[in-house]
Amino acid sequence: MAENSASTGTPDRDRPASRSRLLWFGIVVLGVTVAAATVSAYWNISDARHKLEADIAQRQSVLTLARVESVNLWLDSMTEQGARLINADLFRLFASEVNQLEGDVGLLLNKPGQDADKSSQSGKNGGKPGAAQGAGAGDDDISQLAAQLPLMRNLLREFVTYSDFVSGRIVNTRAQTYISTDATPVPLNEDQQAGIRSVLETGRMRFSHARSTQTGLVLDLFMPILPPQFEAATGARPVAVLLLSKIISGKVGEFLAASPLVEKGQVSRLVQRTPRGFEEIAPSAQEGLKNVPPPALAETGDLPFMRRTSVDGGTQVYSTGRKVPNLEWWTVEEIPADLALARLAERERTVVGLAVLCTLLLVVMLASLWWWLVGREQREIARDFKALFEVIDDQKQLLDGINSAMTHPVSLTDDQSVFQYVNRAFARAVGRGPEELLGMDMQAVFGFDTARRITAPDAQVLMGGDPATVNEVVYLQSRKRHFQIVKAPLFGPDGRQVRGVVSVFHDITELVEAQERNRRVVQQTIDALVRAIEQTDPYLAGHSRLMGIAASLTARAMGLGERDVATVEAAANLSQVGKMFVPRDILNKPGKLTTQEKQEMERHVEYARDVLSSIEFDLPVLPAIIQMNERQDGKGYPEGLSGEQISAHARILAVTNAFCAMLRPRSYRPALPLEKVLDALESQTDSYDVNVVHALRDVLDTPAGERLMDQVGGAAAGGANGGNGAA
Repeated sequence: MAENSASTGTPDRDRPASRSRLLWFGIVVLGVTVAAATVSAYWNISDARHKLEADIAQRQSVLTLARVESVNLWLDSMTEQGARLINADLFRLFASEVNQLEGDVGLLLNKPGQDADKSSQSGKNGGKPGAAQGAGAGDDDISQLAAQLPLMRNLLREFVTYSDFVSGRIVNTRAQTYISTDATPVPLNEDQQAGIRSVLETGRMRFSHARSTQTGLVLDLFMPILPPQFEAATGARPVAVLLLSKIISGKVGEFLAASPLVEKGQVSRLVQRTPRGFEEIAPSAQEGLKNVPPPALAETGDLPFMRRTSVDGGTQVYSTGRKVPNLEWWTVEEIPADLALARLAERERTVVGLAVLCTLLLVVMLASLWWWLVGREQREIARDFKALFEVIDDQKQLLDGINSAMTHPVSLTDDQSVFQYVNRAFARAVGRGPEELLGMDMQAVFGFDTARRITAPDAQVLMGGDPATVNEVVYLQSRKRHFQIVKAPLFGPDGRQVRGVVSVFHDITELVEAQERNRRVVQQTIDALVRAIEQTDPYLAGHSRLMGIAASLTARAMGLGERDVATVEAAANLSQVGKMFVPRDILNKPGKLTTQEKQEMERHVEYARDVLSSIEFDLPVLPAIIQMNERQDGKGYPEGLSGEQISAHARILAVTNAFCAMLRPRSYRPALPLEKVLDALESQTDSYDVNVVHALRDVLDTPAGERLMDQVGGAAAGGANGGNGAA
């Protein structure tokens, strides 16, 4: 009996040891799982944070770039306004003569205006001044300049008023003001004196930093006035400096205005560097300029994206800054770090919840295995599996409910385009029941032609496993609908073989119809402007129509797309709109224009910009019209662009404009023969793009070109009395 007891007791003693080993094994597995879940959660949260920061950086980079471009455009417009004044020969000659005076300009400012008349009268009496006058040749020069001074002051005042500057003055090379728009000029401050010295030394224009005044923020523009052309040599030094001041409080508010890319809580700031340190430029007059700590700038001069203290030294923010070229300004975008990271909270809760759920699930599985190994009843295990099945079934029903509740039609088709699944939105869209659609193919639902277009990308999705997008017009229940269809592969259990194609139909009918309405409105606007041109001068309208035909044919011959063809055609039809405002006597003058008349004629570009700038063309029509008069060698107008700086649309317009003008007669010459016109265009490589001319020559050898020449011949009779309008 003892032996039997001993022999039977051994398994009893081994059973607890086996259970202990199994328990420790379960603890180790559980520990490894918890560690893996923790690492996975940490990695997932870190990856989400990195993506969030990358998204913020991208948004802020786009915003700062857009705001810098806005500031640059504004500064360029100010520079262009000032350039028109300093390039005027009258101001350059006057400044050069004043600069040649020795001594203080107070002699000029205190010289009575009548001295010039007296000197002139004395010259008429023999050229000898009276003893009472006692003036030499230098006094005569000062008298003449003093007589011109009121005119120059009035011209400067008119320019400052017209250009929306607050004040202006002209300073000589000794930093002495002799022309000012203010009755009593305010003495120059240290920063203004430094700016004038810099311009005199370098000969280049510059902007000052913003300064706060009682009327608001003010920005100074310093521009060099060079000697007249016949006096100026290479590297000529300035003879004076034009100082213009502009109130920028409202403009700063525009630069810092909200944008669609701005997130909630994001702050836009404008910072400048002065000799006294860094300041934040606030748009309101009450805030003005605020001293801020120096930012940590990169070698490029920009403020790189990172988490740092805000510009005003307050909270922690994510920020990016970009420097404005030619100006010590930075545009800075900031968003509070706690606000930016708030969206991670939900992600963190989800990830942690999943990690805990996985851990609990493993605990349940280990417990079930433990109870099974120690002899627990099989029905408990069966109940566990049943509960797991119910969870899976609930999840399946949840997914089915989500798909059914989606407003976008969704379908699943196999490699034969047979429907395997459709949601309720799809069934409602095609007017059938979900069960009825299962087993049907695309052709049976949409018809042969429509099904062929919709399923065209399916082969690519099935073979390559890459998503595809297609826009199609589909008639559903006798109604025309526009859909953007996104197709994605459905992979099998192995994760490699594609089982079918999931198609999501996005209804974009309203968007397409809105775009079409906008296109019709723009076209109606173009038609109205063309009718206005015809009422003003039928010759210009005839020239524009011929030019539009020639430009569109040439663009197609050069292989440009339909969008480019539409651009040059619309631009050609509107190319003469600015000449409606040019005086008739200049527009129809039979002879050569004078320099002043030519300048007035060239203003048609400004008139066209004023008329067309408020029209949303959805095409680069306005830039093409503005650049149409530029030349390959940079001697055109209005900006002196050259070569590839001129857009392809503008180069086509330049050639076709000259082509149509030379083919039609003028009062000072007859119409030129076709070959002579083409030879002239090809020879003027400094003015016209020879590739465009060759394309135009190729067009004329086609039936469309022959029809164009027939129209030119019919219009030539009506343009026999044309002047300079379309040349």
